Amino acid sequence: MLIETAFREYRSAMQQHITYFCGDEMVAMDAVSHAFTQAWMRKTMLEAMPPPAMKAWLYATARNAAVDQKRRERRMTPLPEYTLHDDLSLDIADRMTVKDLVHQLPQSLYIPIHMKYWLGMNATEIGKAMGIAPATVRTRIRTALGIMRKGLRGD
Repeated sequence: MLIETAFREYRSAMQQHITYFCGDEMVAMDAVSHAFTQAWMRKTMLEAMPPPAMKAWLYATARNAAVDQKRRERRMTPLPEYTLHDDLSLDIADRMTVKDLVHQLPQSLYIPIHMKYWLGMNATEIGKAMGIAPATVRTRIRTALGIMRKGLRGD
């Protein structure tokens, strides 16, 4: 079975399974992405496997990536409470709304937002601090901003 075919057939079910397993949708998305990245790097070996063996390898790789990520998160120290700067062009009600929206984010999204916008770190620095790829950091920031945008619009 080709990796591309496996991706189309298994990705959605794998993501649901890993989300159920670890209780965190963002970790599951990252884990499934990691599994298929590893599969692509080992393409020759995996495409020689029968489909059930390839599926088992993909699920195990995704599960292991999710476990590793949750372990890294447990080792991280909580970030200090942030304060909104007075130079923002938001009135006090908007500042409170933004602050509430930031605090409602899951930890996997809150940390990159805090590090980028309050500590001034870039994606590479955040990735090193969190033990994840810079591309994953950018994805999480985009996801968090989308959630916050919907919250501001009242969706």
